[in-house]
Amino acid sequence: MSALEGVKVVEFAGGVAVGYCGALLAACGAEVIKVEAPGHGDAVRHLPPFGEGAAAPEASGMHAFLSAGKTSVAINLAAEGGRGLAQRLAGGADIVLEALGPGQADAAGLGHGRLKEQAPGLIMVALSWFGDDGPRRDWAGSDAIAQALAGFIYPIGQKDGPPIIPGGYAAQITGGLTAFIATMSALIGNLSGDDGVLIDLSILEAQTTYTETAGVRHAYDGGVSVRKGINKFTPTYPQTIYPAADGWIGVTALTPAQWHACCELIGAPELADDPRFSTSAGRNQRADELDTYLVPLFAKRPALEWFHEGQARRVPFALVPTMADLADLDHFQAREVLAKYEHPDLGTFPAAAIPWKLAATPLRRGGMAPRLGQHTHAVLSRTLGLDDDQIAALSAAGAIALGGDRP
Repeated sequence: MSALEGVKVVEFAGGVAVGYCGALLAACGAEVIKVEAPGHGDAVRHLPPFGEGAAAPEASGMHAFLSAGKTSVAINLAAEGGRGLAQRLAGGADIVLEALGPGQADAAGLGHGRLKEQAPGLIMVALSWFGDDGPRRDWAGSDAIAQALAGFIYPIGQKDGPPIIPGGYAAQITGGLTAFIATMSALIGNLSGDDGVLIDLSILEAQTTYTETAGVRHAYDGGVSVRKGINKFTPTYPQTIYPAADGWIGVTALTPAQWHACCELIGAPELADDPRFSTSAGRNQRADELDTYLVPLFAKRPALEWFHEGQARRVPFALVPTMADLADLDHFQAREVLAKYEHPDLGTFPAAAIPWKLAATPLRRGGMAPRLGQHTHAVLSRTLGLDDDQIAALSAAGAIALGGDRP
């Protein structure tokens, strides 16, 4: 038995954040029905990387990763018949996830107030870039915008250059994980007799967790975020990546004991007691000067040797593998960190599994992602009780799309 067996989720597609939240719920055993627009599908279906030889909207590896184990129903929310179907699906769910944009769920008749009349215990999660109110509510967003406004990217980059955008979808993944945590809290509340809840989740606000202690530093000592250089961050050093003889080695020395052990390991014990570098603050202030000693020392040996010796001395050294190297890492193999994901048009590929393990209720690992509308007929028939003639009429009216149809 899975942890969330019997829990029904309807996901109104709209980006990586809501998709990741749904993926986590699906991995825990929930039934996740993904409602997508006919023809175009979820926006995630149009995000790279794209598989060779596959046509849109089935070419996205990001979709294959986020939608594994879900079912896809193609419903036109702009059509009256489509809205009615969506309302019925949502009203029969335990959890509704939506990222349609502030106010758009209400406009489609899918707002929490209306759905709660059908399902008093409904948990509804509304994900958006800036939340459901406030002056930025209707702004367009992106991962880069959320990271910038949260103060996350300001310290990243060359001293005299602009902030550097990390790239990828990290802000949305954080938003999706935060939404999952809130959803699980609400499920526990339902078990205790709560009447359901509307969770208003801002991706920007989830991203602000990464500012960590910057606010405290600013409040207490007036410290302003500055760019100290590539891989150089307040408040300590080394906390960076150095070139090894055959690649790269990540080096972190947070405590005095780690710094002393690091200096002994690299054959420079005198650096540990050098007054310029004896404290975290001193090393951070003189990071460039310290690197004139450390860079040539770390370049003398292979990364794997540094890694094992550092770990043996309780200094957190880390390898810096490429994506191609991950499958061969012994720890990843032992922990089964990667899982196999599939899509009918893309084949199989390895990617990260859900990052926790449950002993008595195993998680779903990877799985098959659906084509757009692949399960429209099955879900409308099984869940809503529609017969073939009714489904055919809805398809002819443009309220739904069946299978691989492209209306």
